[in-house]
Amino acid sequence: MSTVPSTSTSHSNFVSIFNAALETYRRSTKKDLASHPLLPSLQSCDSPETILAVLREQIPALSQSQNSDDRLTKWVTPTVNVLYSFSATLASGGAVGLAFPPANTIFAGIGVLLLATKDASASQNKLIDLFNHVERFFRRLEIYTDITPTMAMTDIVIEIMVEVLTILAIATKEMKRGRLKKYIKKLAGITEIEDSLERLDKLTRDEARLASAELLKITRSVDGKVMGVDDRVKGVEEKVQDVSGDVQDVCGHVQDVGNKVQGVDDRVKGIGSDVKDISSEVRGVDDKLDQVNRNHLRDSLLRWLSPPDPSINHNIASKAQHNGTAQWFLQGDHFNQWKSADPFMWIHGKPGSGKSVVCSSIIQDIIALCDAGKASMAYFYFDFRDVDKQKLQNLLPSLLVQLSARSDLCCDILCRLYSSHDRGVRKPSDRAMVECLKEMLTLEAQGPTYIILDALDECPITSTIPSPREEVLKLVAELVGLQLPNLHICVTSRPEHDIQAVLGCLTLHPVSLHDEVGQQQDIADYVASFVHSDQRMRRWREEDRDLVITTLSEKAGGM
Repeated sequence: MSTVPSTSTSHSNFVSIFNAALETYRRSTKKDLASHPLLPSLQSCDSPETILAVLREQIPALSQSQNSDDRLTKWVTPTVNVLYSFSATLASGGAVGLAFPPANTIFAGIGVLLLATKDASASQNKLIDLFNHVERFFRRLEIYTDITPTMAMTDIVIEIMVEVLTILAIATKEMKRGRLKKYIKKLAGITEIEDSLERLDKLTRDEARLASAELLKITRSVDGKVMGVDDRVKGVEEKVQDVSGDVQDVCGHVQDVGNKVQGVDDRVKGIGSDVKDISSEVRGVDDKLDQVNRNHLRDSLLRWLSPPDPSINHNIASKAQHNGTAQWFLQGDHFNQWKSADPFMWIHGKPGSGKSVVCSSIIQDIIALCDAGKASMAYFYFDFRDVDKQKLQNLLPSLLVQLSARSDLCCDILCRLYSSHDRGVRKPSDRAMVECLKEMLTLEAQGPTYIILDALDECPITSTIPSPREEVLKLVAELVGLQLPNLHICVTSRPEHDIQAVLGCLTLHPVSLHDEVGQQQDIADYVASFVHSDQRMRRWREEDRDLVITTLSEKAGGM
C-alpha cells in the first residue's frame, strides 16, 4: 500500500509522490485530507504548541481516566516538533504552512485518526500501542530540531513522513471497521501496518547510517584542515630560516629584518589559534556523536526492561494537593534530617491521611535538587488498582531505568547487565537486577541518591512464599543495611503489623501523619477553602460556615 519509492526521492518529484500518498489515504479512509476542515485551523498555527492544541480538540472522551488525553497524544508531540522544525529548516525560519504544506496534511490525518476513536473506545489501548510504536521512529528524527539536515538526509526524512501518512490511513480504516481491537500488542494480523512499520524501521536505519557517513565526512574534512595547517606552519618555518640567513648576510638592514620576523611570529600565533579552534570543533563532534549513541542505548534499555510508569501516579497525587499542603512537613526537622543525613524514613498513617500527597511533595522537592545536578532520585508508587505496580519485578526495572536516565555511569552499569543477557534477548532475574541496583548506589561520584516508595501496603500479601510484600520489605532492609552515606530511602504505608515489624526496626523516629499538628492544620485549611469557595455555601450565614469548618476539622480524625 506504501507509495514510498525504492530509491531516494528528490525535491523535484516529491510533490507527485506525496500526492499519490494522499490518494491512497483517500481510498482507504474516504476522506480527502487536501480539503479537510482541519487545514484552515492548522495553517494559522505559528508554533508546535498551537498545532498540538488543535489536535487535542479532536480527542473524544473515551473514558474517565485523567490520563486518557495524555496517553493518546504523547506520541504526537515529537511528530509535531520534527515536522515543524523540518519545515522551518526548508524555509530558513518561515511559517509551517508556507514552508512545507504537506506537514499540515499529516497533522490533519492525525486529527482524523484521533477523532475516529469516538466509536471505538474498546480499541483505545491498541491505538495507544500503535502510537507508542510510531513514536520511537520520531525520537531518532528529533535531532533535526537542533541541526540542519543535508539534502540526502532530507530525502530520507521525507520518505519517513510519507510512510507515516500511510500508517495513519491504515489505522483509520481499521478503526472504522472496528477491527483494531481484535489484535494483540504486536498488531499481528494487520499485515499492512506490520509492513509499514518494517519500512519505517528500515528508513530509520538508513538515516542513522547516512548520519554516520556525514559525520565521517566532516571528521575527514577537519583532518584535512589540520594537515593543511601543518603544511602552512612548515612553510612559515622555512621562511623564518630564509629571513635568518638574510639577517646574517645583510647587517645594515637588521631593523627591517627584525620587523619582518615579528610579522612572521604573529602569523604563526594566528595559525596556532586556528589549530586550537579546529581541535575544539573535533571534540564537539565527538561529544555529540557519543550523546546520540548513548540516547539510542537508553531507548534500547527502556524497551528491554519495559518498566511501569510511576509518573502517572505522581501527577495524580500532585494534582490532588491543596495549595500549601505538606509545607509544614518539608520545613520540619524530620524531613531535613532525612534529606541531609538519615539513611531511612518511614511515614505511616491510616487510610485517607494524605500519605501519597505528602510523598508527592517530597518527590517534587527532590526533583529540584536533581534538576540542579545536586542529587539523583528514583521513585515508585505501589497501586492496588494496577497489577503492574504491585511486585518486586515491577519495582526494580523502574528504579534502574530512572537512575540511568540522568547518569552516564549508571547507564554504563545497566548496559553491562544488558550485554550479559545477550543484548536484551533474555530478561534479567530479580537477583541480577538487585545486584545491578546496588552497584549503582555505591558509585561515589553520584552524590546523594534518594529512593522514595509510596503505599507499600498496596503491595499484596499472597499465598506464595515469599509474598510480593515480603520481597519488597526484604529489598528495603537489604538496601538500608548497606549503610551507604549518600543513600536516603523513604517509604510510606499504613501501619500494618508485618510492615511495622520490618520498617519499625530500621528507623528510630517513624512519622505518624494523623498525629501531626501540621497535618491537622492542612485538613482545616482545605475545609475552610472549600467552604468559602463553594457558590452555595457562600449564601450561608457566617456562623454556619464557621460551624462546618470547626466540626469537620475536629472530627476528621486525621483523614
